[in-house]
Amino acid sequence: MAQPGHNTSLSLPARLLCYLGPPSIVLGVSYISPKTGLLAPLAFLPTAWAYKKWREANEVDPSRRAELEPMVWIYALTATAGIAAVSALQAGVGYGLATVLYGNGEGRKMFLQEAMRNTVTDLSPEIIKRRAELATSSRYIAFYVLTCFSAAGLGEEVLKLLPIIYESQRGTPEERKPRHRSYLDYVMASSLAFGVVEVIGFFYSSCVSGKETGAKLALTVVERLALGSSGHVLMAVLSALRATRRDYYDDTHLSWWRVLGPSVFVHGFFDTAALAFSAYEGNVGWIHPKGVVTTTVMLVMAASVWAGTAWMVWRELKIIAAYDEKRK
Repeated sequence: MAQPGHNTSLSLPARLLCYLGPPSIVLGVSYISPKTGLLAPLAFLPTAWAYKKWREANEVDPSRRAELEPMVWIYALTATAGIAAVSALQAGVGYGLATVLYGNGEGRKMFLQEAMRNTVTDLSPEIIKRRAELATSSRYIAFYVLTCFSAAGLGEEVLKLLPIIYESQRGTPEERKPRHRSYLDYVMASSLAFGVVEVIGFFYSSCVSGKETGAKLALTVVERLALGSSGHVLMAVLSALRATRRDYYDDTHLSWWRVLGPSVFVHGFFDTAALAFSAYEGNVGWIHPKGVVTTTVMLVMAASVWAGTAWMVWRELKIIAAYDEKRK
């Protein structure tokens, strides 16, 4: 059996990245927004927990697991170049859809201006009324449904699954065969990195206005860590397990779309529903609902979606466990 140290060794650049990367991010964020800097370390808690679980699993059977060095670089690349690429894609898709739906003039300019607001504090009654009219229009509904399923759902889930392409090209099929949990480890790295950047972004958005109460900031922390980060991980893990069935257990009926499709659908549905709750209160783009009932129903919806996704992950694990039993 392979020794755990084989998987955990890191080059000097990777070690420096691990030791200096998170503190540098926290310090940089603190310089821009001191309040966000105080919250930023919380964004790394899911990563710390996942690393602890990986170390425990690696101690049991390192031959099945991914190597730590590639995981570190996947994490770093996802949090930088990956996020930048997906953001550019989402901006392009959003601009293109706005042009199609609102034309190439003032209509598009006005819509994009309203959609990009991250706060509605101190807006005039006229602007609030205009936003409410936009929020209930069929064109806006078409915009956010198409955006959520394409640029957000498909774009983000493809990004989180890219490490599988890296792993599928390493060595010969016989050399890859023992590493049948590596897909899971690599997409965990990419999804956790995506979650960290997104969580810090939401913390900043909540803090920068200066109008959020302590209770609202606490709600943002709980939502982003318990629902946001866990959601990204669950969707990526679901795709990774289905890809594992396809590539390591010869489940050839699973095309790449069938591997990725469930996560894309769940992601698109979740984002669409979240924007629908925001629109229900007359907002364009994402503004957190303020009503207690609306917020409660939204949180129940989010928890239900992730519970359903967790059940799908459990089902995939049971299928793989059954395959393992047959191989014994």
